[in-house]
Amino acid sequence: MEIRGARYLHVFVPCPLGWGHASNDTIRMARLAKETGLFPVFEAEGGEVTAVSKIRRKLPVEEYLRPQRRYAHLFGKAPREDVIARIQAIADRNIRRYRLLDTEASGA
Repeated sequence: MEIRGARYLHVFVPCPLGWGHASNDTIRMARLAKETGLFPVFEAEGGEVTAVSKIRRKLPVEEYLRPQRRYAHLFGKAPREDVIARIQAIADRNIRRYRLLDTEASGA
């Protein structure tokens, strides 16, 4: 390898038991985390982003949050739209910061 020194790899692994979603939805949950912008997939060297995995179709964070029992409090009798909006803002900021949206594929 050309790079000398420490390397860091962060792997996103959904936890069906802890997160409260069906085990057969594990891959779907990981894809939703990426496609909503909540978990951007990118490479960096020396603190600079060198590559990103583009989002094919931007999805609202609600599609990622709602299937998980750990976020049930956001969708109960008194929905926490303010919290969902803040989470959406985080995802939108990630999309802009890492240029995750493939504008050619989305037609924008």
